Amino acid sequence: MANNTDDWNMKWRTSWQDNWALAMYLTRKYKGRPTEEQFKEIKLAEHNAREALTYWSSDINAGWTQLGHSEMPLKVQQHKEYLDTGIDAQEEE
Repeated sequence: MANNTDDWNMKWRTSWQDNWALAMYLTRKYKGRPTEEQFKEIKLAEHNAREALTYWSSDINAGWTQLGHSEMPLKVQQHKEYLDTGIDAQEEE
């Protein structure tokens, strides 16, 4: 049976692989010039991969926490319309 260190290493290794694959997928999905939100998504996947690689290469078990995928609802269009309305109001003054 594998020891606890092997279990931690496997978790960090697979977390690194999953996040690195996600980053690569996103760079192919968002061809051309990604939007700011798309860049944030790519950077998060890359950050999570780098963090997992750091912990995987260390001898510390690093208090494993699942590097899960989280989603935030983005209301970019509504926010942009709100900002445009504010800019229009300033121009009229």
